[in-house]
Amino acid sequence: MDIKKMFGNIVRLTGNHKGKFIFTMICAFLSVFFTVISPILLGDSINILTQGINNIMHHTGNIDYDKLFNSLILTTGSYILANIFLYLETYYLTVAATEIGYNLREKLMHKTLSLPMNLTDDNKRGDVLSRITNDIDTVESALSTSFLNITSLISLAGTVIVMLTINLWLALAVIAVVLITSRDIMIVLIRLSKRFFVKQMDIRGKTTGQIEEIITGHEVVRTINYENRAIEEFNKNVEEWYSNEWKSQFFSSLNTPLIDLNINLGYVVIAALGAYFVLQGTLTVGRILTFFEYVKNISNPIQSMAGIIPSIQSGLASIERIYELLDMEDEENPSSLKLKEFNDEIRFENVSFGYTENEKIIKDFSLTVKKGERIAIIGESGAGKTTLIKLLLRLYDIDSGEIKIDGVNINEYDKQSLRSFIGMVLQELWLFSDTIEENIRFGNLDSTKEEISEASKQANVDGFIRQLPEGFSTVLNEDGDNLSQGQKQLLTIARAIISKKEILILDEATSNVDTRTELLIQDSMDKLMKGKTIFIVAHRLSTIREADKIIVLGKGRVIEQGTHDELLAKKGYYYDTLNAQGNIL
Repeated sequence: MDIKKMFGNIVRLTGNHKGKFIFTMICAFLSVFFTVISPILLGDSINILTQGINNIMHHTGNIDYDKLFNSLILTTGSYILANIFLYLETYYLTVAATEIGYNLREKLMHKTLSLPMNLTDDNKRGDVLSRITNDIDTVESALSTSFLNITSLISLAGTVIVMLTINLWLALAVIAVVLITSRDIMIVLIRLSKRFFVKQMDIRGKTTGQIEEIITGHEVVRTINYENRAIEEFNKNVEEWYSNEWKSQFFSSLNTPLIDLNINLGYVVIAALGAYFVLQGTLTVGRILTFFEYVKNISNPIQSMAGIIPSIQSGLASIERIYELLDMEDEENPSSLKLKEFNDEIRFENVSFGYTENEKIIKDFSLTVKKGERIAIIGESGAGKTTLIKLLLRLYDIDSGEIKIDGVNINEYDKQSLRSFIGMVLQELWLFSDTIEENIRFGNLDSTKEEISEASKQANVDGFIRQLPEGFSTVLNEDGDNLSQGQKQLLTIARAIISKKEILILDEATSNVDTRTELLIQDSMDKLMKGKTIFIVAHRLSTIREADKIIVLGKGRVIEQGTHDELLAKKGYYYDTLNAQGNIL
């Protein structure tokens, strides 16, 4: 990402917070103003004191205590006001940065849910999670520190200008020793550390993804004795993370000691040249003290800039990663036509599709499904069974051919409207940390307790729920691990039932359950699905005997189709597979 584009994105982000940033800038300028004049007022106080001491020593007068008191009051008030405005600046900047972080998370979540499926599949969940959490935290920190750094630059500029007006040659000497040298040091160290920061952010996202995968699939990891291999892969990523992190921090941390050395040399220059100018009568002792204070004012911005370099560089890398995701194209949904009813048939006409251009998963597939029919789709893994369902849902768009509902190409419908007619029960179950009642209600957010209870009975899940100590109020842990696989599957079927969809899809819905649960599912389907159009994707052929039509896929093509009895009579793929599973009666 080039610098112009990067700052354009920052301006776009901060656009809704102009009021806070304007007020912050006003506070920043006022803080700088009082910070710059405070050393002058302090120097005036020292001059009054030294003049009074000189008068006493030469018996020409006394210390003007009234003038000294007033000068000290002004100096104290100036320091207090500088810090008050600095506090206000920091407070409102923090509020604005936090709000921007909130808006970014909202945008990233919306973007994640708006991406087409091919881009969603290309991005690991852990890496996306890292962008939404870690990267936005980094941007918030970088935004706050970089804005405060702008204030430091303003203070630095004001301080230099006033120094030049007090004594040109002393000011130039301080600028040469402190500012120019420190600038060169920072430029060199930034270049050395930048590439390590970028690598660090990338490997952090990769490692987060790996951690998420290991934790999510910890049972599989344990079952297949993958622990050592997982630890080896994790250690490899962490070692790369460590290598880039310590290198970036090492080069960045060199800023502080080297710049401190320059600042101390600045004090030496002021002491030596200042003494010379005092002896020449061109500079007062109070103004020497002013210069010492100004070196401190200069050193604070320089040290601040040096200290926030790691934060800014991490922020720049995070901004690039965030906008890499935000700039992805949303899923196209050009039509506003709503699918309001389904009356006749779903027709696949010469449908072809491939996830890549060179490899077609579905090839010239044709099928007509009448309303109320129960269609079973079987075939080997990779034959295209689940892909057909994704095409019907328009999670992917076909390469050629047409899919029609009641004679209308589904590409003419609004995607959300189309999907609102289709309910799914997947092999990979999705339950979240909430009560059983709320997990079922997710199928229809407006459903009542009575409707949830009835759906549970129809799904044959009501019995085991009521045996639980808290019944429908039982809270499921993450992924519903406090239920058996069969119980979780029945819950998702209850959710599909309550959704009251026109079309229902069972994608390997019984592949992970026992035979008794299969019978319960079949029973609930038989009672409920009359008048509904059902697609059953299955490996276990015993679950599809009662289907109105069975489609056998092989390499994306229909190799057999018919009823259970018709396919048995052909003694082809279906017969051989059913026989191998021991299901021929």
